[in-house]
Amino acid sequence: MAYSGTSGQTVINVQTLIDHGARRCGKLAEELTSEQLLSARESLFFLLANLGNIGINYWAINKTVIGLNAEQYIYTLPDGSIDVLNALYRTMTRPTGTYASSAGGTAANAFDNDISTFCQQTSANGNISADFGTSNPQYVGSIGVMPYISGGGSASWTFLFEYSSDGVTWSTLDNVGTVTVYDKQWIWTDIDPGQSVAYYRIRASGGTTLALRELYFGTTSNEIPMARLNRDDYTNLPNKNFTANNPYQFWFNRTVPNPKLYLWPTPSDPFVQATVWYSRQVMDVGALTNELEVPQRWYEAIVMMLSHRMSLELPAVPLGRVTYLENQAEKYLFIAEQEERDKSPMYFAPNISVYTG
Repeated sequence: MAYSGTSGQTVINVQTLIDHGARRCGKLAEELTSEQLLSARESLFFLLANLGNIGINYWAINKTVIGLNAEQYIYTLPDGSIDVLNALYRTMTRPTGTYASSAGGTAANAFDNDISTFCQQTSANGNISADFGTSNPQYVGSIGVMPYISGGGSASWTFLFEYSSDGVTWSTLDNVGTVTVYDKQWIWTDIDPGQSVAYYRIRASGGTTLALRELYFGTTSNEIPMARLNRDDYTNLPNKNFTANNPYQFWFNRTVPNPKLYLWPTPSDPFVQATVWYSRQVMDVGALTNELEVPQRWYEAIVMMLSHRMSLELPAVPLGRVTYLENQAEKYLFIAEQEERDKSPMYFAPNISVYTG
């Protein structure tokens, strides 16, 4: 007996899902007009967006590291964020070394723990490096970059991080790519897995000229869970601008277009971070040739739910078939939801005390 020898390699794109949806409505896929194809694709978007209301989609959980700024207590989460699952206050150790810039500027300014100074290179595609000594290799778990933009605006930079054991031969640690950077706004990149070496650097490409207020190679991170406040608790705080080194509490403001974190107390140290794990929307449907960002175990539920939605908009679909598709959609959604769990143990710690009246 011959088997395929592969698992999980079958490609189902958006067009294929819509074709199956049409046939389950009793229509030929070839009958769909351009308007009906557009409607079906939009229905698929509505369907995926609604998954965020049903529960946590475990494949749509992201982590972001927010570099905190002194005197700033409001931070915007990425596009598509739904809810904060965990927020942790993080500090890191910053090892000392010797520093160099390949394209001008004072390299030491990027490592002096002073965000008012900066290293401005004078030519494109240069690098700024740190040498911690061959007898003192460092395992760098996270790298922070605070750009300097003249006039306080933004710019498009292309850069990557590299490591070396001898300072001569360099390998890619993380290719950040092209990103929009803002003056005095941290960009943090967690490195997993890292390397235990003596030399690290940031290298620009694509015509980027580096100008850095700070370049932070962080080791030995320490994370402390932050407590979540509700709206009443936060709004009733007597002094929301009270500053301290340790902002251990936050209020999650679910506003549009992007939700925001309100930290309390207001941070006073620009060299600490908040590690935020958050649930997000499933990626947009996109073109008909795209695949959906859903696990294959969800395909049947997606097709049945799409079929039901299409049956409400396509002409001359019998009511009995509409009802049948609705029942099937609910059935397969329930099956998919039952499997969408992490199967980790759950612990209950009852706190029973004497009632004193």
